[in-house]
Amino acid sequence: MNLSLNYFDSFLKLKDGIKLISRIWMPQGEGPWPALLMRQPYGREIASTLTYAHPTWWASKGYLVIIQDVRGQGGSEGIFQGFSQEAHDTSETHEWVRSHKLCNGKLGLYGFSYQGLTQLTGNESSMPPDCLSPAMTGFDIRSHWASSGDAFWWNNNILWALQLTALKTKRESNASAWSEIRLTIENKSYLSEGIDLIKKYDPNNFILKWIEILNSKKEFKKIVPVSSWLKKPMLILGGLWDPHLKGAIDLYQKSLEVGGDPEIIIGNASHLEWWEGSQNTLLNFFDKTLKENHGDQELKNKHQKIWNISSEKWNKLNQINKENYFFGFRGDELSNVEIKDGSLLINSKGSGFSTLVHDPWRPAPMSGGHLGPNPGLIDRTLLDKRFDISVFQTHPLENEILVSGLPIIETSLISDCESYDICVALSLVNVKDKSVKQFSTGFLRIKTSKQNTENFHHIELQPTNITIKKGEKIRVSFAGAAWPAIGVNSGHSSISDGPPTINHKVITIKYNLNNTFMKILPFFK
Repeated sequence: MNLSLNYFDSFLKLKDGIKLISRIWMPQGEGPWPALLMRQPYGREIASTLTYAHPTWWASKGYLVIIQDVRGQGGSEGIFQGFSQEAHDTSETHEWVRSHKLCNGKLGLYGFSYQGLTQLTGNESSMPPDCLSPAMTGFDIRSHWASSGDAFWWNNNILWALQLTALKTKRESNASAWSEIRLTIENKSYLSEGIDLIKKYDPNNFILKWIEILNSKKEFKKIVPVSSWLKKPMLILGGLWDPHLKGAIDLYQKSLEVGGDPEIIIGNASHLEWWEGSQNTLLNFFDKTLKENHGDQELKNKHQKIWNISSEKWNKLNQINKENYFFGFRGDELSNVEIKDGSLLINSKGSGFSTLVHDPWRPAPMSGGHLGPNPGLIDRTLLDKRFDISVFQTHPLENEILVSGLPIIETSLISDCESYDICVALSLVNVKDKSVKQFSTGFLRIKTSKQNTENFHHIELQPTNITIKKGEKIRVSFAGAAWPAIGVNSGHSSISDGPPTINHKVITIKYNLNNTFMKILPFFK
């Protein structure tokens, strides 16, 4: 048995003089070999092994594996500026990999999150990679990375920004700053102190700019994936509990629009915890696109599938047959006090009103879902007993219902503040064991509304795929906060949202249930 890691480091000097370092793992035997490239900002030594098999595994399957530190990160030179720097560096790196003496000219891309986006951006004139496998990623900064319904991803993005800030202090050998950041994460004080630490040690952090843009309602700079690259073989990986799931779906749609034939798998996964078998699925994809003589029929299969949360099996996306249900809401001002069957109506218009008071001293928490600190299915039985959460649920279903697609809620309401949040959770109620399994969540932030005037709103929830069985119930829960998934709304259009402060207002929201309904849109247009 050969226990050698069999790697070496190599520098690429870019046209502007900046040197990027890569770690290269080689297969056993004689090359050249097809190459797998990952461009990432967290350190080539890690190689995204939180979610991927170690490069030695990929090398053992016959691939030259190249993990590159992007500009300004790890051992690479330059100043790190985030997504905006990647297009030119990606294209130059592709040319370098293809011309490397150990590469046979075939190039496949892999990586998730930031490493997924680096697969999509390059120079329009550059040669496309032979295949791509972007995972848990998106290309629209506002809706795929920064916010849901313009509500900033507080917990997720503060943690991410602090990670990048800590990497910066490490490059600067600032041990005390690194320890200060680390302590706030361990004791969870980052939720209130994180922004100040980022401003102190990393004032040019691009996530600070995202907050500024959202607060000012400016436009984000667009990231446009290279059309010719989207036409190449592509396997998109998404997760039901991943915050970037809409990005994966939009990427699939965009590839189709430009003439591509992409594959997509939406699994039972969060951002960091994936489903069993994901590595071999990727390996099969690379084998059929980068190697010759792949006669195995399994390798030729096209993947367009999604995990069913309740049946715990895969559904083919193009074979999902579902009726176009819509749901009305009925309430009598006790929806936040009593949970009544029949307050959520199938294919029937609703009626009545529901009033919620959001107290910033004890904001309604958010757990599970795609933005909670513990992503995934959670039981929200105790949470829904809070009086600052309105609950609506069906009678036990007489027939099985498939909830598959993008849940949206249309509603009209009035508030005594110019700024407020609408936070929604969709759950399955099991009559037998009394559990309430939250399977989709959604958020909307309204910053400049007319006080005490009825306003109409559209809220998108996380895409989902779940079978609600006969005898079970569907529940919708409304709240005025989702802390710490999103920052607590201040009630003012001029005061930033975040942890509660002395300046945060109590907010009253009254829903007109005559004009409130939910429907499920298809995954793809």
